[in-house]
Amino acid sequence: MKKKINEICFLIPAYNEENTIIDIIKRLKKLGDVLVVDDSSTDLTNQRSKRAGAKVIKHKFNLGYDECITTGFRYALYFKYKFLVSLDADGQHRHKDVKKILYYLNKDNIIVYGNRKKKQRFAENFFSIYSNFFYGVRDPLCGLKGYNLKFFKSKSLYSKNYIGTRYLINVKKKKLKTKEIDIKTNKRVDWSRFGESIHGNLKIFKVLLFIIIKEIQTALIFKKEL
Repeated sequence: MKKKINEICFLIPAYNEENTIIDIIKRLKKLGDVLVVDDSSTDLTNQRSKRAGAKVIKHKFNLGYDECITTGFRYALYFKYKFLVSLDADGQHRHKDVKKILYYLNKDNIIVYGNRKKKQRFAENFFSIYSNFFYGVRDPLCGLKGYNLKFFKSKSLYSKNYIGTRYLINVKKKKLKTKEIDIKTNKRVDWSRFGESIHGNLKIFKVLLFIIIKEIQTALIFKKEL
């Protein structure tokens, strides 16, 4: 097995982010190793990421955000990193907030996650109301999250990650130690790859509905066992 250089792996899911990816990687490399999961980009994201010094894994097909996160987790666990920090490839997350994530990970938090002052879509606000009420998480869809990987070897935690929310919700339900930090985001210069207006909102509502159904099913199973 190839030996890692640092204890920290920065995970950047990317799809056609050639305009912003180089600067992000160069900043992050001062703090740890960088992995770009290229979700079958058609621009120069792959080449520019490698040129900037990142390890790149390219999906043969466009598989979506969740599969990028899963690929990153598998990579980080395989190479036995201590921490994994995910952030967006569009330059919205500030370097100072990334450092805050690392600071609180070193305080024995299992997950450290950002809370944006302003959400981009109506569905995000709706999702946030739900998750805050049931789990105390104000911004589950924020792409800036840090994970202490020694707690992610259990199959009960390491499962499909619905828009970056499932790991966090599982950890909160288990009442394990987490930390939420308020963050500010930079304005992105072009359109969101996740999906604008109706398409993006529908994705979010679909995930929220799935989580609610799963919670109901779990509650019914528990009730039968009593």
